[in-house]
Amino acid sequence: MAWSIFLRNSQRSLVVNIPIEKIRIGKFQPRYSIDEEELQELATSIRQVGVIQPVLVRPAGDYYELIAGERRMRATQLAGLKEIPAIVRDISDSEAAAIALVENLQRKGLHFFEEADGYARLISEFNMTQTDIARRMGLSQSTVANKLRLLRLSESVRKKIIELGLSERHARALLELESEQDQLELLEIIARKEMTVKEWEQLIRRKKGRFISQEIKKGKATKKMTPIIKDLKLFMNSLERGIKTLRDAGLYVELHHHYEGNKLQITIEVEVSEE
Repeated sequence: MAWSIFLRNSQRSLVVNIPIEKIRIGKFQPRYSIDEEELQELATSIRQVGVIQPVLVRPAGDYYELIAGERRMRATQLAGLKEIPAIVRDISDSEAAAIALVENLQRKGLHFFEEADGYARLISEFNMTQTDIARRMGLSQSTVANKLRLLRLSESVRKKIIELGLSERHARALLELESEQDQLELLEIIARKEMTVKEWEQLIRRKKGRFISQEIKKGKATKKMTPIIKDLKLFMNSLERGIKTLRDAGLYVELHHHYEGNKLQITIEVEVSEE
């Protein structure tokens, strides 16, 4: 139970059977469609072995408000049962909202942008850290950090990625480009031409390499600088390969560069675990 971490140890074992007609969907329950085929499968399982994991509710006058377990409750109804095992607890609105959000984040078929938005909400609305979220979701802190990085993409870029049905790896690779226009241009290319993720990443690296080369030429148009342009490009390519290795290992790493007068300033940002 992802939400059990919100309850004290003494609160987790008390389970009672409650008439389903006495339970109302909670106001913090995410509104999403439930796959009918999966619901039927769960109902069949419940008919055979019963409800293994209780739902979580809180008192609400003559009724109970459902905090977590809408899918289980609907499947129990479908199985023809009149009661469902439940943990009843007095839970604050903020706790109820956080629990409902965590449960929603664990459901199947959630888009990676929805996951990222959910993690961002847990941080902004419930003051959780990335480490808190990782612990409660059973993930590594670096996985949570990488999901949150996706929110750096603009709304229009995210919309296009969803429209094209691209993977999280496609989206993460786009973060290599700082310009929204460049990102959208590449998305138009992949919309017209089928390519593997590896080919996509290579295309982004070539695009970024051309950008760096153009910046060098703009800032260093003298003959003295011409011999070292090639070396600088090689250096940047080596740096990017090293950063990719760190990212593949699950670390959050960002590379930024800009010119100040006749100097190229390079910044590498690495997020370390809070533990």
